[in-house]
Order: sequence, then C-alpha cells, then structure tokens
Amino acid sequence: EVSPEATVYAIIGLNGVVFLLWKSGQERMNSFHDSKMMAWMMRNFTAMWVNLKEGRIWTLVTPAFSHIEPMHLLINMFVLYSFGTDIARLIGPKRFLAFYLGAAACGNMISAYLRGVVMPRRTGNYSTAVQPAVGASTSVVGITTLFACLYPHATFQLFFFVPVPAWLATAGFIGWDVWRVMRSDRTKVDGAGHLGGAAAGLGYY
Repeated sequence: EVSPEATVYAIIGLNGVVFLLWKSGQERMNSFHDSKMMAWMMRNFTAMWVNLKEGRIWTLVTPAFSHIEPMHLLINMFVLYSFGTDIARLIGPKRFLAFYLGAAACGNMISAYLRGVVMPRRTGNYSTAVQPAVGASTSVVGITTLFACLYPHATFQLFFFVPVPAWLATAGFIGWDVWRVMRSDRTKVDGAGHLGGAAAGLGYY
C-alpha cells in the first residue's frame, strides 16, 4: 500500500510535470509561434465556466495540478508538504487523495460559476468568464482548513516568522477571501476558489 508520504510526494510530482508542460507550451509559442499546446492546456488544465459548459468536467480537478508561475507552484507545494503530510497520515492516503480532489472540485466549481455566471450578471463585465484559474490552492486551503479544525491551537508561522494560532490564521484568510469576492473584481488571487476549498475542509471535518 502506498504510504501517506508517498501520496503527497506523488501529488507534488504531478504538479511539477504539469508545470513543465506549461513551460513547454510557452516555449513553443515564443520560439515557433505555435499556440496549439497552450490552447490545449487552457482547455484541459484551467478552471473556467466555458470549459465546463463545453463538457470538460475533468477541469474541476486538473487545475489543482496546474501552475504557470514558479513561485505559485513553490508556495503551494511547500504548504501542501507542510500540512498535507500530517493530514494524510491521519486519514490515510486513499482518503487524503479523495479529499484533495474533492476540495479541488468544490473550489473550482464555485470559482468557475462565480466568475462565469454570477459576476457578469451582477457587474455587466463578462471578461471574468474567460479568465482562467489555475493552482493547487483550492485543495491546499481545504487541507489547511481541515488542519485548523483538527488542531485549532497549533501554531502557524505567518510569513514564516509571526506565530499565530491555526484557527485565527485560517479565519483571517477566509475573511480576506470573502472580502476579495465581495469586491466583485478579478485579481491574481482566486478568492472564490479558496472559499470553495475551505468549505470542503469544513465539510469533511
């Protein structure tokens, strides 16, 4: 049977592979003006309402293995390793993988629907409907939320040096994401996806 640690390492490895696919697509586009691979990645590894409308239901989970920016990848994988390993040991590797995928699906569904349907109707700005979301943040926020529920008085090192109780740090991040969503604009941080992941963590708990 696959160990909890191996499960986390496998998820990190898959994220690394997909990151290299993005880099390959960018290189093809920049060097040979060939955008086919980038278009394929956009259709299959990003969370967008148009992807779901066109039947690509797998894009509810594939963005949780998809990063374009190296710093985005490194931060998410660091947090995944830091908290995911303990959660995987606690609930077992199979349940952990199912939770990782479930949190991703929950977060990406909420994100795609909010950006593709709710925001355009509310603001009249339809640009959010075609802005892709990528990243393991949906799953990672689910993991950290579940961790905070199980160990509320554990210490999070906020910004690597500010000690904060897990429950307070998680509540603060959730509040920050609610504020982002209420602003009804699109920033580089997908607050709606984070909230979906947090909901999955709370639901599992």
